[in-house]
Amino acid sequence: MPRFYSAQEASERLGVSRNTLYSYVSRGLIRSEPTGPSAKTSQYNALDIERMATRSKVYKAPATALQDSTDWGAPILESAITLIGDETFYYRGNCVPTMAAGQPFEQALAILWEVSAYETVSVNPLLRERVEVLLENRKGIDPLDLFQSILAMLNHEDVTAYSFAREATMNAGRLMLESFVRIMSGTWPTAGIAEHLAVAWKVDPKFALILDSALILVADHELNISSFTARCAASAGCSPYAAVAAATHAFFGRRHGGNTERILGLLDEARGQGSLYKVIASRVKRGDPVPGFGHKLYDADPRARFLLPRLPDRNGYISQALEAADKLLGPSYPTVDFALVVMEKELTLPEKSSAYLFYLGRLAGLVAHITEQYAQNRPIRPRARYVGIMPGGAPPCTP
Repeated sequence: MPRFYSAQEASERLGVSRNTLYSYVSRGLIRSEPTGPSAKTSQYNALDIERMATRSKVYKAPATALQDSTDWGAPILESAITLIGDETFYYRGNCVPTMAAGQPFEQALAILWEVSAYETVSVNPLLRERVEVLLENRKGIDPLDLFQSILAMLNHEDVTAYSFAREATMNAGRLMLESFVRIMSGTWPTAGIAEHLAVAWKVDPKFALILDSALILVADHELNISSFTARCAASAGCSPYAAVAAATHAFFGRRHGGNTERILGLLDEARGQGSLYKVIASRVKRGDPVPGFGHKLYDADPRARFLLPRLPDRNGYISQALEAADKLLGPSYPTVDFALVVMEKELTLPEKSSAYLFYLGRLAGLVAHITEQYAQNRPIRPRARYVGIMPGGAPPCTP
């Protein structure tokens, strides 16, 4: 979506005359800016236009509008966390790819959580000790299962989290993040999170900074399945731990973060056949799905556009994927899921680390959404449009 519309574009989008558009501006409903020094023509804020178009659609056809809104459609709640714009996105007004180019993950955390610095968020040492006790003699257990056990324990032990106070939620957020880092690396982080993982995983130093970039890029993406799940749980009065536990199950579904496993299968198939391009071509010919390509919100996923050029391509996955995207898929650019899986393979990271990195970064956004939902202090309770069998006329249905 562009930042501004011309008068003609705005009028057509709203289905109104120019005079009506100008009246909206004069009433403060739509912001406008001059297009140049002469100030003879104006451009109109695209977000304001889209909000008004959505309101009009809901008014004219509420059932259709609300149905569309649950499938990559119109916004259904307000948030000040992430803006998805024209082929890029922003955390609280900060361009995310720009942040990913030179800032540590902790800087993005501070912005998302609206704190002066990540280090100012405290962790209860007694709760951290409880996490360590729970992790003793648990080697070989799936990291996700371990983390869910930790969330259940913390949900029971940390009574301060039920205050729903901002500081308590931030403290719970840092403890959850660092507990998952402990699971992924075997030790608690003492430096930056990405730096800690790079050392633990023995990442080539010249590629270590890309872990920071990846975590920043996946930290949030507006109202996706996991963040909406977290917000629903938070709106019901669940603790941050319970809200994250609910979101975690949603995140690892195969249509969300769990899609990385399908992409890993695609690359394993390519390794067996010696060519990713040939594997994709065969799937296209058979009409089989090709995971990891095409995003409904972008022509080219900006997260993948950032990561892929910065990764080595020893296996040819990147070059062949880009060729296939151009020639076989429509074009349909690789997604961030694909980029994370390529990172796992090219940097020889631990098995399934692509999914776990994605989840670790997304934890930051989940905490931001939970905090914002607590502040709104109202339940999320959409209605359903009934399409089932209608009741008969008799006998009367009475209590």
